Formats: sequence, structure tokens, C-alpha cells
Amino acid sequence: MPPASRRTSSTDGPPQPRQLPGSACEECRKRKLRCDRQRPQCGTCADAGIVCEVNHNRLARGPKKGDLKALRSRIVALERRLSLDPTNLEGLSLHGDADLLQHPLSAASTCTTPPGPASDGDLSQVASPRGRGSIWDGDYHTHNGQLSPMTPQIPLSMQNFKFPPSPPTPPKRALIHDLMRADLDQLYFDRVHPNVPIFNQSRYFALSQQTPLSTHHHNSAPNPRLCLQYAMWTLAMALSSQFESYRDTLYNETKQMLESLDMYENHHPHESPVCVEEIQAWLLLAFYEFSRTNYKRGWVTAGRAFRLVQLARLHEIDSPERSMLQQGEDPVLVEERRRTFWVAYCLDRFISLKNQWPLTLMEEVICTRLPSPELSFQSGQPIQMCFLSEAIASGDHGLFSPLAESVVLATVCGRTLSHTQVANVERTYGSNSADFWIRHEWLAGMVNKRLDSLVQSYPVVSAAADPMLFFAFMLAHTTTINLCKVVEAGDCQGTGQQQAWDPAVFEYQKRALRAAREIAALTKAHEHLGYFKAHIFLPLSISLAASRLISQRTQTINDLAAQVPEGFIPTTETEYDGEIQSCMDALRKMQTFNNLAREHLHTLELVQQQQQRAQQQQTLLMGHVPSQSPSHSLNVSHQHIPQIQLCTY
Repeated sequence: MPPASRRTSSTDGPPQPRQLPGSACEECRKRKLRCDRQRPQCGTCADAGIVCEVNHNRLARGPKKGDLKALRSRIVALERRLSLDPTNLEGLSLHGDADLLQHPLSAASTCTTPPGPASDGDLSQVASPRGRGSIWDGDYHTHNGQLSPMTPQIPLSMQNFKFPPSPPTPPKRALIHDLMRADLDQLYFDRVHPNVPIFNQSRYFALSQQTPLSTHHHNSAPNPRLCLQYAMWTLAMALSSQFESYRDTLYNETKQMLESLDMYENHHPHESPVCVEEIQAWLLLAFYEFSRTNYKRGWVTAGRAFRLVQLARLHEIDSPERSMLQQGEDPVLVEERRRTFWVAYCLDRFISLKNQWPLTLMEEVICTRLPSPELSFQSGQPIQMCFLSEAIASGDHGLFSPLAESVVLATVCGRTLSHTQVANVERTYGSNSADFWIRHEWLAGMVNKRLDSLVQSYPVVSAAADPMLFFAFMLAHTTTINLCKVVEAGDCQGTGQQQAWDPAVFEYQKRALRAAREIAALTKAHEHLGYFKAHIFLPLSISLAASRLISQRTQTINDLAAQVPEGFIPTTETEYDGEIQSCMDALRKMQTFNNLAREHLHTLELVQQQQQRAQQQQTLLMGHVPSQSPSHSLNVSHQHIPQIQLCTY
């Protein structure tokens, strides 16, 4: 049958339409059938025996009238702005810039449409932004003192038009596959564990195989062990350039997981006691923030970890009451708790040394034994050590681990800090206590005794072999310099007792200079290392030594300038230049992955610049000096500086 016969009846009359006018019923729309539009019931509904319903209020499909025209105008306006000189984009104030960002369709009228009729389906009338059509020759008016194109009125149908909201972007996840997981674990125990020795490796690897690499559901409790693993990997990435692209993502995810764990504990206080994995995770995150973010953020995170340490009562693990509760418990797990507390205890002292802040974990309430030697701890048979007070009073330190040595020296540093704060209060109130020198001499004697013990037990120290022990030596010399600073502060502000303090000040200045030169010598001996395994707070000791050497260098140059005969140019070279340079080079190496090194290096460079300007001004004030050959310059730097034997106070 020909196609025309399908649209005509059997009689010879005018052709009938394919379907009756009107709207299709809801049933035919739902079943996607062609409705014959018979009323009151179409054929499909009649065959199905259902009610035929027609919705006469259905909105017309397609964009509203004028929408396409406005969109084309917006495209033209945007292309015109892109065609402008980029150097003039900031200075040109086009009318409606803010509206273009907030209401893109409303701002489409910043450019006029070409004259002449144009249908919604015809784009031939739209001029190119780089052409010479009349659209670019439109009228301009002054707006806020600048030229801007005149804009027509926005169609009423477009004023309230909004694009549908885009779906939210899911948070970026750190993809940790099995090979990366093994690599990060090895990286952690190679570079982080020597300075933060809180895990038994065998126990960790046994438990890590049971921890799924997936985050918790929103209705379940977060996994503290997974949080700890993420914190370990985050800190491991901070000491490697291999995973630099993953570092920030993993750090943000780790912090979100710990925050979720904290929120869950707030809503379920009786179900979730403080676990040691959570404390360890916050401690590792604090180390990361000190090295990779900023000091303030790290200090706040460390304070959170300290409060969790107190809440878990890790400061009294070996008290009689807690010892009764821990009978039959795995000794390796108990030792991990001890080490977690002592790492937090040392971190509290290291943080406070920089700005002389008050301590959080007080020494007087500690009932936890010192950490066991590393070999016995890793073998699964930790040795029970003495308490901190017994270690300070005793002179036998043969079995002490590097962590225990750092704990004792950190305690002396903490007492030096408290001694400084008490001395400042006494000077503020004008009541110089007679106990000052008793405390000071005891601290100085304690540092000398600890340093002698370290030299006898470890005559050779290597930062690569044992970075914790290397940092313990640095810490002892740092405490000596801090003791000198306490005496110098009292001497500068003293009144009646100033003359009596001068010999003591001179003696402590010599000790501080020897300590600074010893730190520079240790730094020079390990300049070939990449410092990835160095302690995160090692820049504090190096910076303190460099500051002391720079101060001594300035004093030496001033003394030599005063002894130079008239007409000679004083030398600016001293025996401290090489040592200062060694400290600066070490900080420059570490600044790429340690923000503490970057901060201290910036401070030292500012000090050096100020001293160089001061020396230049002093040279100009000396008057007109006759021009001399280099052989006439007087170099007597070694004649007036006594040679000091290192490592002996």
C-alpha cells in the first residue's frame, strides 16, 4: 500500500490528520505509547480498562522564549573580554562584572546583540568578537570614571533563571595500595622510628595485616589503628621526596579521621575509652606539623596529645594501683605505653625550649619507669628499668637506651627552663633569691655529669647509625648554652650584685662557647648526610650554637678593631667563620623538608645582615683611612682568642 493511503480514509475526501489535536493522556505518556486522543477515553485506556487522565497544565518543553538569545549574548560578551589585552583586564571596570560571576545569564547583556531579526535557531546574525561588525562599534558611557559598554535591559523571562546545581565534588582520597603500604612502612622504620621509637616492629606488622585499608562508615566507630597507620605514613612521607604529591592529601585525610574519632568518643563516652593508638597518632601528627606546616599548628596538636596522655594516665603506668591491673598483660604492649609517654614528655620540653613556654607534663607526678633498651624491646622481652628520679640521682647509666638518655637530658632542659622562668619572676619582683646559684650550679653539674657519661659510654657517635644518641649529645650542649643565657640575663639586669656576678658570667660564657663549637664540630662531621634521619628538633640546637658563634665573632671583631693602630684596616675574618658556615649549611640542607630549619635559618640570616650593616657603618665612622695594600691589614684574631679544647667543660 502506498504511504499516502495510510493518512486517508477509504472515501474520496480531504486527508485526515494522523492523530487528533490535544494532549496525550498520562497512561500513554507513562507507557510511551502513541495516544489516539479519543475522548472521554482513548483506545489504550479503554483496552486496559483504566481511567483516562489528561494533564492540561503541563509546562511546555524546551527553553523559554529569549533564553537562547541571552545565552548567545553571554558567549559574545565573554569572548570579547577574553580578546582584550590581559594587562588591562584589572584596570578595566566593565558594567556588571560581579553579576557575571554570580548570575551568569543575567550578566549576558553586557554586550548588545546584532541588529536585525534573528530566530532562536539561527546563529548567523551573531558577530564574531574579533570581527569589525557594528556590535563592537556600540555606544559607550562613563561608569565610575572609566569607559564601559552600554548594556540593554535584561529580558524579564531571564531575570530569575538559574542553572541547576552541580553535584558536590567528593573529597580526594589517598590511594594506598599494597606496594605503597609496604614501602611507607619500611620508610617509617628507617627514618622516623630511630627518633620516635614507640613501636615494636614485629607486633606492628602482625597487627597491620589485620587492619583493612578502608575508612569507617558514618554510623560505626572509627578504627584507631587505621588512624595510627595513616599518621605513620603521613610522617614518613614528610621525610621523603618520593611521595611528595600524596603528602598533603594523606595529611588532611588523617586529620579528618582523628577528628571523627574524637567526635565519636564525645557522643559515646562510655563505649570508647582513650586508646594508646589515638595518642600515638596525634603525637606523630604533631611531629609532622612541626616539620611541614607551622609551629603554632604543631604546638596546638601536641597540646591535644598531652591532654590525652594525662586522660589515659600514662604518667602512672608503674604505680602500685596500675601495676595490679596490668598483671598478665603483654609486656610489649605495656612498654609501648611507656615509650609513648616518654616521647610526649620529651616533645613537651623541646617545644617549650624555643619560646620558653610553660611545661604541660610535670616531672613531679611521674610514676612510669624509663624505657627499656631497644634491643630487648624489639626482641619481645623488655627489661624493667628504674624511675626517672632514680636515674638522675644515680651515676650508673650503662644500660640506658638512647631514648632514656634523651629523657634524662630533656628533664635537665625542663628544669633549666623552669629555673629561667623562676629567675625572671624574681627579677620582676626585685627579690633576688639566694637559691638561684644553688639551682644553677646543680643544673650545670648535672649536665657535665651526663655529658661525661655519654662520652665514656659512646666515644664515637654517628648521626646515621643512631640519630637519637646524636641528638642527645646536641641536647647536652644546648642546655649548657641555655644556662649561660640565664646568667647573662641576670647580669644585664643586676644592680648591687653585678660586680659579684662578673667572674661567674665569664666562666659560663666560656662554657657556652665550647658547647657551641662542639655542636658546630658535630654538624661539620655529618655534613655529608642528607639529614633525613636527623631529629626534627635538631635545627633548634644548631641555630642556638650558630647564634652564640655569631655573637662571639662580632665581639672578637670589635675587640680587634679597638686594638688596630691608626691607619690600618681591621680584619673581618675570625676562627669562627668556618663553624658558622657549617651550621648555616646544615640548616640549608634541612630546610627543604623541615620548616623549623627554614625558620631558624631566616632568623640567622637577618642577624648576619644586621651585623654586616653595623660593621660597614663602624668602618665609615672611623674616618678617612689611608689606602693600604692587603699586606698591611692587621690580622691578630688568633692572638687574642684562647684555643679551647672541645668536649671538656
